[in-house]
Amino acid sequence: MRTKHFKIAGAAGAAALVIGAVATPALAAGELSADVTYTCPTTLGLTPAPLAHYVVDAPPASMVAGQKVSLPTIGTVTIDTATSSALAAPPAQGGFGWASFTATIVTPTSGSQVGQNLTVPKSPMSPPGSSTTAPLTGKTLVRPTKAGTFTLNLKNLGAASGLPAGAVTLQGFAADDTQLNNAVFPDGGAFGQCTNVATKTPLEDVTTAPATITVTKDKSTTATKASYNAKKDIATGTATVKGKFGLAGTGKVKFTLKKGTTTLKAISATLNGKGVATAAFKKVKAPGKYSITAKFAGDAALKGSSGKATFPVK
Repeated sequence: MRTKHFKIAGAAGAAALVIGAVATPALAAGELSADVTYTCPTTLGLTPAPLAHYVVDAPPASMVAGQKVSLPTIGTVTIDTATSSALAAPPAQGGFGWASFTATIVTPTSGSQVGQNLTVPKSPMSPPGSSTTAPLTGKTLVRPTKAGTFTLNLKNLGAASGLPAGAVTLQGFAADDTQLNNAVFPDGGAFGQCTNVATKTPLEDVTTAPATITVTKDKSTTATKASYNAKKDIATGTATVKGKFGLAGTGKVKFTLKKGTTTLKAISATLNGKGVATAAFKKVKAPGKYSITAKFAGDAALKGSSGKATFPVK
C-alpha cells in the first residue's frame, strides 16, 4: 500500500478544491440548510475555495447551557472540474491517479458555532474534464455555552491549531482500491485552516430565517473541601464549580471561615479554567470546630450554588 501526504505542484497546484451543492437534497419542514463558501490557504501559492451544502434536522426550541445535541445531517460535496481533473488524471499526465475518494469533516463545537462530524463514503472520481459529486452524511453538534439566544452558525472547518483537534481530510484511492495520497486541512504545515468567507453563516429554516435556540442557565454544584496545616496555622478552602452538563464555573467564589457560628473572615477567589478556586486563611490557631463555606453567585451559563466543608483544630 502506498501512502504519502498530498502535495500540490505544477499544473495540479493551480487547481482549486471546491466542495459544494450540486443536486442538493430537498429541504423539508423541520429541517435547516446552509451553503457556505470557505477558503483554505496554503504555502504553495494557491488558495483552494471549498463550498459546502448542508441539510440538518432542526434542534429543540430550548436547551440548557452546556447541553449537547447531535442533529442528523446530509448534504452533497462537489470537487470542481479543474481539481477533479488534476486528482483523477494519471501521474503520467501530471495528475494523482485517483479513481475514488473518501472525506471527513470534523469541527469542534464552541459557544459561537456548531460542530460537525461528517463523512463522504468512498465515491468515484469523474473522468478528467468533469466535476465530481458525492454525498455526505453525519451529525451537526450543538452545545451552547451561555444563557440567552444561540444562533446555529457555521464558521471555520477544523480547529486553528490543526490536528488532532479537527480537520477536513480527503483520501484518494487507485482503481484497485490501493490507498494513495491524502489532503488534510489544516495540517500544521503547508495546508491551512478552511475559513468561512462570510465569517459566519447561520443555518436557516424553510422561511430562510436563521435558526436559533433559547438557552437557559444550568444548575451548578460547588464541591467544597477544607484542609488545615497545623504547623503553619493555615486553613485552605477549595471549591470546584461545575454545571450539570459539564461547564466549568467562571468568575469568583466567596469563601467564608467560621468557628462554630462565628464568622472570622471572608475571602474572594477567582475560578481558574477548570472551575477551581482556592483561598487560604492564616493564623487559625484556637482549638475548636471550623467550617469553610464557598458561595458561587453564578455566571452567564450557570446558576449560583454553595458548598460547605468542616475541619477541627486541636
